[in-house]
Amino acid sequence: MSNSVRKLHLNEALVSYRRLVGILDELSLEEVMAALKLESATQRRRSVTDRLITRAVQLSGITLTTALQEKFHHGKSTEDNDFR
Repeated sequence: MSNSVRKLHLNEALVSYRRLVGILDELSLEEVMAALKLESATQRRRSVTDRLITRAVQLSGITLTTALQEKFHHGKSTEDNDFR
């Protein structure tokens, strides 16, 4: 487990589904992946695993979107364009 994974947050996320939902927006992609690895190893709560997978996909999409915008917009936002 990497140093950038906050163990307290990870443990809190895996206490229960309710706690996971409450803390999920605070977790980084690396923390979500670590939680997913731990939870899937136990093979006991599919609802938790499914929610972690959904969040990992969301975070990956955000990361990819940002990278593509920086690459193809050369660091400029769409607000910089004049569409009139």
